[in-house]
Amino acid sequence: MKTIARDRNVLTLIGLLVIGVFAAFGVRDVVVLDLLFTLLIYAVLGQSWNWISGYGGNISFGHAIFFGCGAYAAAIATARFGISPWFAFPLGAAVAAVLALAVGYPTFALRGHYFSIATIAVGALVETFVKTQPYLGRANGFELPIANGFAALQFTEKWPYVLLALALFAIAQAATIGLERSRLGYYLRALRANYGAAASVGIDERRWKLIAFAGSAVLASAAGVLYAQYTLFVDPSSTLALPISIDIALVGVVGGIGTVWGPPVGALVYVFLAKAVALKLGGAGKGYDLVIYGALIVAIAAVRPSGIVGAAIEALRRRRAVREAGG
Repeated sequence: MKTIARDRNVLTLIGLLVIGVFAAFGVRDVVVLDLLFTLLIYAVLGQSWNWISGYGGNISFGHAIFFGCGAYAAAIATARFGISPWFAFPLGAAVAAVLALAVGYPTFALRGHYFSIATIAVGALVETFVKTQPYLGRANGFELPIANGFAALQFTEKWPYVLLALALFAIAQAATIGLERSRLGYYLRALRANYGAAASVGIDERRWKLIAFAGSAVLASAAGVLYAQYTLFVDPSSTLALPISIDIALVGVVGGIGTVWGPPVGALVYVFLAKAVALKLGGAGKGYDLVIYGALIVAIAAVRPSGIVGAAIEALRRRRAVREAGG
């Protein structure tokens, strides 16, 4: 049964990639392409958060710091050193992974909301530090130099950015499909269900969660590199601030934590409510998207805490159970 589910996940991913490629080449509306790019970036960010918060059960509100690692790596590589932003991917990944290990080692000893509070505090410390460093542009941030071409990771049209984001999305989803079937995935789910029982059979909570945390940080940093090259501007408020971390967490919560397709579904809801509605209504509708999104979150938390995908999975299981009982 699990093998069938994995095969379905792979087939679903392939189908989405085909649709995404056709959309990138076939759509010429820059607004639609911008929404598609944003959707894919948030899907990757939500999936990175899902690794530690969904599968591991440690709700993080500081995931923006890893996103910021990638964004600032791209900015520093191009604006400070004048080298290709492609080097920002390994640079941002390395910094994000080290930061995840440094943050996770002491905080994984905390339980429940204490871990969440600790991640908020760490995020605030990192943001404050960046705002005081001239080399990092302080609170004003800095612009990336304008170039063009694949080597510079800059393009005059939006569709190449969509293709790159689609490739990153494919990597994140494939890695998550693999995670579900790996020893790491089994251990994370066991720790989330009952860390005491998992520890009693020899599962080292800190070790396995640090691995997951570092992996999630690498995914988030890669999204940050693409975001920086897309916007050509980096500052603390757009990459490191607490609202960014909250948005990332909400994408996972709305879609369904601990599931392969929860974050992409949550990103879809977020983008079309928080972005598309705002664009449609303009200044007159400012804030309405947040009201709708907030109401949706409250409804999901009250009725289906497992999220949209989690609720769908539960419904399918009940239907299968009824069918088997009747057969």
